[in-house]
Amino acid sequence: MKISGTFSGFIWSFGERIFAQTVSAIVGIVLARILLPNEYGVVSIVMIFINICDVFVNSGFGTALVQKKNVTKDDYGTALSISSAISFTLYILLFIAAPFIAEFYDQEIILNIIRVMGVRIIIAAFNNIQQAKCQREMNFRLFFMATSLGTFVSGVLGVLAAYNGFGAWALVVQYLSNSIVDTIVLNIAGHIRIKPCFDKECANHIFRFGSKVLGSSLVYTIDSQIRSMAIGKVFGPGKLAHYDQGNRYPALIVTSINAAMQKVLLPTFSRKQDDIENLKEALRKSVSFSLFCLAPVLLGFFSVSDVFVRIFLTEKWLKAVPYLQIFCLYYLTRPFESSCHQALLAIGRSGIVLKTMLFVDGTGLLLALLAIFVFRNVLLVAVFMLISTLISIVCFSYYSKKYIFYSWKEQIIDVIRPICIAGSMGIIVYFFQYVRLDSTVLQLCLQIITGMVIYAVLSVMFQRDKVNILLQFLKRG
Repeated sequence: MKISGTFSGFIWSFGERIFAQTVSAIVGIVLARILLPNEYGVVSIVMIFINICDVFVNSGFGTALVQKKNVTKDDYGTALSISSAISFTLYILLFIAAPFIAEFYDQEIILNIIRVMGVRIIIAAFNNIQQAKCQREMNFRLFFMATSLGTFVSGVLGVLAAYNGFGAWALVVQYLSNSIVDTIVLNIAGHIRIKPCFDKECANHIFRFGSKVLGSSLVYTIDSQIRSMAIGKVFGPGKLAHYDQGNRYPALIVTSINAAMQKVLLPTFSRKQDDIENLKEALRKSVSFSLFCLAPVLLGFFSVSDVFVRIFLTEKWLKAVPYLQIFCLYYLTRPFESSCHQALLAIGRSGIVLKTMLFVDGTGLLLALLAIFVFRNVLLVAVFMLISTLISIVCFSYYSKKYIFYSWKEQIIDVIRPICIAGSMGIIVYFFQYVRLDSTVLQLCLQIITGMVIYAVLSVMFQRDKVNILLQFLKRG
């Protein structure tokens, strides 16, 4: 089986994600051991509003540039001008709203943190267009360089700040410095210098396509952030911190693999938008290969979550374990959902994506608010999130069958095999926790090694084609 340029791009993107998320995980563990749940919770509250603003700056315009068949300098310049104008406006609004947000949560420290963290919104306007250019040109080596350096530098600065008693501000240092370093590297190493301009025709295309992508991203983000907003208000920063920490590590795993895939998928799918049969084959490979990589890690992590938290985060974070397990299952659906999402965008079906997101996230938000305000149970919020993502799977499955001719039989074949193999491994690893050893570290090592061996053997037996692809790449060095 020949290794395609797409797979090579995925490997570079995957390498970037693996390094970045490994460093992020290590830094996160160190910071979790130093900082208190309440300090994490305060920054989590601030990130609610930063993330909502980021959607307006990051989502639709960059995607429109990647999807467009022919892109000119004016397209990039116009997108930068629009993104910059939006980002400055949002920062001013956030600056003004900061006292009211601090008063709402009765956390005075939020006032200054949100005004400093808000600078990230302005930086994102430049970074997003730079990344779109890299993504369109499949220049994932530069992604690797920028993200890796940004993550490493910001991690070091964040840990140093935490050790020196900066508390919640250590997280601010980490987040903000990451964005700054990433943007500078893209500009200098990649020579990506985009001059702002405005072309009406370019702007019309960006808004026609990008507004629908923006709409779907905004719906998803508002849905997730309202959950956090309500949890922080009703249950306090500490409970929100446990919820977020449970989400953090499964999300890091998924970002390593799934985000790498997404960066490669949209430009790859867009080049096949006029050939549905080839597009479907690329979609099938994306679903099966990403699940091959992701399923064993997530289901394995589910099985060792209790031991992991005890060893690395300490017992003060044990309340995060149930959330961690549910989010492992939640993110397991992401490869199929995201691959179909990107394929539909590639053929210009952004309206379908928006309608799906409105329905799914609207349903999910309603269930979450019931869990918070009626049942008064934060864990039930995570359970309802899992239910809503299963609804999303059904919707994307239907539209992929309708517009890309990806039959349900083909979908089941591509999904069932890797999940069943990884699930078998996960069950065995889970019961290995009852093999009591004197050291919890040895117990975790035993579970991990057992899981790796079992999955390797089962993969050779039942997923030899995926194994061959990896072996071919390794042979190429």
